[in-house]
Amino acid sequence: MLKKNNLTSVFLLIVLLLFFSCSSHKVDQPVKKEATAETKIAIAPEEILQNLDFKFSQDLNKIWETFFKEVFTDTRSIDLFIATNRKMKNGMMGCSNDQLGVEGDNLLKLGLCRINVPKNHTTGEINFTKDNRQSSHDYFKVIGYKNFTEEKFFESLKKSRRIPLVFVHGFNVRYQEAVLRAAQIAYDLKYQGPVVLFSWPAGAGDGFLDEKLINVTYKNNTKTAADSIVYFKNFLSSFKKADIKINLMVHSMGHQVVIPALNDWVKENSQQLNPENKLINELILNAPDFESDKFVEYAESLNALTKRITLYCSFNDNAMVASEVFNKTKRLGACTQVENVDSINVSQVDAPTLGIGGLGHGYYSSRPILSDVFQVLLGLDAEKRLFIRKSEPNSTEKYFLRP
Repeated sequence: MLKKNNLTSVFLLIVLLLFFSCSSHKVDQPVKKEATAETKIAIAPEEILQNLDFKFSQDLNKIWETFFKEVFTDTRSIDLFIATNRKMKNGMMGCSNDQLGVEGDNLLKLGLCRINVPKNHTTGEINFTKDNRQSSHDYFKVIGYKNFTEEKFFESLKKSRRIPLVFVHGFNVRYQEAVLRAAQIAYDLKYQGPVVLFSWPAGAGDGFLDEKLINVTYKNNTKTAADSIVYFKNFLSSFKKADIKINLMVHSMGHQVVIPALNDWVKENSQQLNPENKLINELILNAPDFESDKFVEYAESLNALTKRITLYCSFNDNAMVASEVFNKTKRLGACTQVENVDSINVSQVDAPTLGIGGLGHGYYSSRPILSDVFQVLLGLDAEKRLFIRKSEPNSTEKYFLRP
């Protein structure tokens, strides 16, 4: 009996020794483990572990520091380059209606207006004073003017090494209003390059009745717009000759100057067109008082000259309603979808209470539109910009700007 128990004890002891021997052997051996995504991340360099949003923010901050050199958080002067085919009233150039009127001239004049833009102005509004005793923080003021030869004009534009923004105003806009409006847009866009105003002979005459006879003014402005096409076309050629790419922003009847000029320029300079180096970077059309069907015809030419076309239009634009009655044709500013054009309906942020004379026609200089234009000028695609939504299929536009 004792022998049997002893044998059992010995057997159990041997089993235990073998078990601990195997266990200690396994612990001493390195464990092979297949590498996973988790183990790779655990041993990756620190820069790979960095949060992507944090990295993007760092990279963008470096870009913005270089991009935003000009500061627009305080009252400041804007140097506004001027090109105009308006006729001088007293043989002198300047920045007021006393010097340039609503009649056309056969010579394109070049200069520069220095404008005080107040930090306290409401976006889109212009409070102007000739009294220098009034606060510069509350009022727009003309500070000074100087003439330019063509050589000095384009030489000065090139010095900034930034893309100039060329602004062309619309119907019934006198010279001084055009100057102040261009300065306001430059300030509110925080535009970092030079701003150029092309001012064609728009506006009513100096008489009291002239301002009241809106149909007469419209008819006269239509003629002066047509007469100005050749001057704007030649102005484009000067930019091409100087090897200066531009952004181009147009309003209202100004399209009757610009669009035919662009179309004619393409036809006359087809051999100079370079798909990789287009003369116009961004073409921005605001409330175009231009025939829709004719624009569709010209769209191919315009796309050959510009990288992108953005069209702002509205159902609330009563000026377009009046123009359609007067011209008996559908107007582009009332919204038309055109191939290769980013057409954006702003009816939801516009209202007839905004803009010129309560017509819902002056939204181009308002906060919602300028906020989107700012993103356009940065090169963002429409679908990546804030408050843009797609329109329903077969609509009169591609996008809506949400309120």
